Amino acid sequence: MSGLSVCCDFDGTVCIPDSCDFLLEKYAPREWKDLDDAVWRGELSEREAFQRQIALLRVTWDEARSTLLKGVRIREGFAEFVSFCRSRAIPLTILSSGLRELIDVLLQSVGVEGIPVLAHHAEISGDRWRVKLIEIPRLAEHCSHCKCVTVLAQKQAGRVIYIGDGYTDLCPVQHADLVFATGRLAQECGARGLPCTPFDTFFDIEQELARLIEPEQDLRR
Repeated sequence: MSGLSVCCDFDGTVCIPDSCDFLLEKYAPREWKDLDDAVWRGELSEREAFQRQIALLRVTWDEARSTLLKGVRIREGFAEFVSFCRSRAIPLTILSSGLRELIDVLLQSVGVEGIPVLAHHAEISGDRWRVKLIEIPRLAEHCSHCKCVTVLAQKQAGRVIYIGDGYTDLCPVQHADLVFATGRLAQECGARGLPCTPFDTFFDIEQELARLIEPEQDLRR
């Protein structure tokens, strides 16, 4: 599996629970969840829903950061998985439809640094929030972050592994060579006949990748 790269979602995949949902649950009216449900029913684009959801937040950055660190954790084995990829020169990129500020806080809390992160930004004034969408091309308008663009670009150099859990991962998994899925994404892949390998921790993913990669490395020695 030469020319291998990994694209990984963040919210609900690397961190548990989804960091944006966690803050919305605490600091926004119930309307945020109705918007989420409307996306899955196909009544509203994820792009519009996410912008409206974040605008519902009423919390200062300092309080949000403190709450986040108390209630959201990094999935077991992620730091080790980062080391695994680095030791084998496998590029790992975070592709998120969440907020870079939240991602940075959570990764720093476990000492993970230096991973390329493509995500939206939050613009915060007092306790009011708005989304500054990531500026990349889109193949379709329904998602706030078209992850397919990065996956397809990386496929030009070789095989792509995709790891995810939610709605904005449904399109990119259809372009990946190997998919690891959890949560709603695993359910949707099963319902739609899309091949995927379920996982609980990043140790599961590391073990499977080692099994696939190491025989090839042995042959090249």
